[in-house]
Amino acid sequence: MAAKKEKKQEKKEEAKEFVVSLSKVFKNPKPKRAYRAINFIKKFIFKHFRIKADDVSISNALNEAIWAKGREHIPRKIEIKVVKEDNKAKVYLKGEKIAQPKKKKKEEAKAEEKTEETKEEKAEIEKKKEDKKTKEKAAELTQIKRGGK
Repeated sequence: MAAKKEKKQEKKEEAKEFVVSLSKVFKNPKPKRAYRAINFIKKFIFKHFRIKADDVSISNALNEAIWAKGREHIPRKIEIKVVKEDNKAKVYLKGEKIAQPKKKKKEEAKAEEKTEETKEEKAEIEKKKEDKKTKEKAAELTQIKRGGK
């Protein structure tokens, strides 16, 4: 049964690599090329995966690669990796490491719960230390009054 669940998850996530030629974008005026290149990539994803442009997210590294030489001088070709999850697609550069935010959110939530518990525990420990100090001071004062020390 576990193998079937894994297969279902794999079907939900598809990853494909493409080389996108941005030569058609060079027909646009120079100042608009970088903007049009981003839209061209979104249309390219629509053609291959039938995902609306609103549901396509482009990674920062890919965006920076397009804008690296400015808005007028974009690359002719760019290698991308597309990860499709349900009805959304994320586009990355080919060599970019893919971060998985879903796992991080769960881990962060667990970490926050642990930190909250540790904060409460730290507060309790500090109170106990203060109580010990006050008791020691009181004991010293009583010994001084009695003539000890």
